[in-house]
Amino acid sequence: MSADPLSRRRTLPPDPIRDTLAVDGWPLRTVHWAGGDAGSILFVGGRADFIEKYGEAYWAWRDAGFGVATFDWRGQGLSGRTGVAPSVGHGDFNRWTDDLDAVVAWFVATMPAPHFVVGHSMGGHLTLRHLARGRSPLQRGVLLAPMVGIRAVGVAPRVMRWLADRATGIGWGGRFALAQRPYGAWQQRPERQALLTGSPERFGDERWWIDGDPDLAIGGISFGWLSSALASIDTLFAPGALETVKTPLLILMGAREGLVDVAAVHRAAERLPNATLHIIPDGRHELLREVDSIRDETQARIVNFLKAAA
Repeated sequence: MSADPLSRRRTLPPDPIRDTLAVDGWPLRTVHWAGGDAGSILFVGGRADFIEKYGEAYWAWRDAGFGVATFDWRGQGLSGRTGVAPSVGHGDFNRWTDDLDAVVAWFVATMPAPHFVVGHSMGGHLTLRHLARGRSPLQRGVLLAPMVGIRAVGVAPRVMRWLADRATGIGWGGRFALAQRPYGAWQQRPERQALLTGSPERFGDERWWIDGDPDLAIGGISFGWLSSALASIDTLFAPGALETVKTPLLILMGAREGLVDVAAVHRAAERLPNATLHIIPDGRHELLREVDSIRDETQARIVNFLKAAA
């Protein structure tokens, strides 16, 4: 396999098996790499992510002996888009939780055991929703900056919630939330890079992929997305919900996290009965796309934790 860093960021590992998983008739784009003596990893991406964006992580997991599977969420990437404008980040967290249940069933039926999950940001949130439903076949999981709380900047959380619920209630759920806009130069601004990663090179990979296929792009969130996200967070923090998650979990978060509510992650970790929280110094939101030293530490912790299941 290629060891060139740029090649690994801008290609997928060889011999991907591509397919479309139909969930209640909705097409979800999937890809997997079969085999792996160490077991199989399902990668669950975050909001506005797409399969190709994390190619470098798939290479590393393949090198470590894992089979890998991943997918595009309903409404983003090259899965079927929602009924609102394709540039709007819109969706229903309850629907996405049902979709993840179906993806996990496909993953377990397709890939060899043991079965593991790595969930990033919104994907970490929805992984917890899936696990909290009980009877999940996943044996271990790693949550990277799980979105169990949204960091509100410049607006009080209660005001953010009121605006989202009010706008959705009057039929504006599919419209961009305040300060959100379509994909473009707004997503390339230095302030966004500073939130996501300390690596300008890896930050630029997202645009490289989208320049090659503009259909991968998605813009900011809708009022409906925000309202649904906040309601889903309430579901996670309902009495007894997190306590039902018995799956061994490793939670990794960067010390410079700026999108997820860090205090909420600590509260969730304290309630999860079999979870360990580790803070990675200087890490930002996208730990798998960080500078080499942070990314390497993140990958080492993921691989060591999952292989400890043997």
